[in-house]
Amino acid sequence: MEAEPGTGQTRPARTSARLKEISELALAHLINDIYAPVLMALQPVLITTMGYSYFQAALLPVMHSLISSLLQPVFGRLADSRGFRVSVGLSILLSGLGIALVGQLTDHYLILLVCVAISGIGHATFHPGALCKVDAIASQGDRGRITSFFVVGGNLGQALGPILGGLVLTFGGIPAVTWLVIPAVVGALILLVSPIPDTCPVVRKVAMSDHENWRPVLLLFGGSTLRAWVTFGTMTFLPTYLVLNGYPILTATMLVSVMLLSGVAGQITGGILSDRLGRKPIVVVSTFAAIPAFALILLTHGVAQIAAIMTFGFLLWSSFSVTIAMAHEMIPSQIGMISGLFMGIAMGAGGLGVSVSGAVADHLGLTATLTLFPVIILIAAILFLLVRVPRKADTT
Repeated sequence: MEAEPGTGQTRPARTSARLKEISELALAHLINDIYAPVLMALQPVLITTMGYSYFQAALLPVMHSLISSLLQPVFGRLADSRGFRVSVGLSILLSGLGIALVGQLTDHYLILLVCVAISGIGHATFHPGALCKVDAIASQGDRGRITSFFVVGGNLGQALGPILGGLVLTFGGIPAVTWLVIPAVVGALILLVSPIPDTCPVVRKVAMSDHENWRPVLLLFGGSTLRAWVTFGTMTFLPTYLVLNGYPILTATMLVSVMLLSGVAGQITGGILSDRLGRKPIVVVSTFAAIPAFALILLTHGVAQIAAIMTFGFLLWSSFSVTIAMAHEMIPSQIGMISGLFMGIAMGAGGLGVSVSGAVADHLGLTATLTLFPVIILIAAILFLLVRVPRKADTT
């Protein structure tokens, strides 16, 4: 059987190895991303049981988010320029250990902040190193699919985090949060026993050329930030909108979960289609198509509204991993930096946009805030449309 060039492996063996590697990275991403949402689940307990002020309780997830968002491009740049990388296993161990210690240290607020900072650092070191490995595993013909598998792991982790947090707090109280270190330890051991080959070059020697043009990447980054704003804004405000329109709170929260699960399906579908049809067409079409889907959420009720929620989740999320894959192809010498920008800064800035939406809701009402979301999506779609894809980065 013919060997894969440069690997010494047959094609089926190499395909099997690549699937195993990306599966392990997706699992690691899932574990890494379950911990930040636990801090949100802790909020009511810290306030009502421990006597923390709203500011003290809210500062914990804010600190985690800021440290993670701001440090990701820093660690990414260090990886690109100096080959500095923290192992994926150590990253998820830090993420989990920092949150687990919260269960034992709630009486010591300053130490609590340090523990949250440790978890934030673990989260910040994870994405640049892991996406460098994703880039090494992927090929030009399947980069969208491979990247989407990795990103979906994080989506599932974000969905499981509040559930795990709620379960341990319900059955064991704050001290039981310590048990959440188990997924991190298990994940780290899996990666230790079956390590993903460290195929990322220490310093990637790619000559800067016309193909490495930051302008289209910055347009992608701007559109991704606006998309993140709408993503987090919808997750934050849609449950309240649905409750105000007659839905029971359980049904409203379940519909948001349905939207997120539709987004998982959209991620995978978008990644696969981008390998076949090209990255830019999928990003542009899906983002434009998300505009009427969101409008239908505000204009319909009942089954039609539920269908609109599912369609919106599928369409808006379908471009997420594809934009990362596009940016990797455009600037192959800065994989770590690109990963930190898109997974850290863009997501963090999008989250800050939710506070702007909250201020609008306070003054003009919740419906007015939600009505602005299609406009934000439209601007994101226009930015994506303006991206000029270098011939080298095009997959069509």
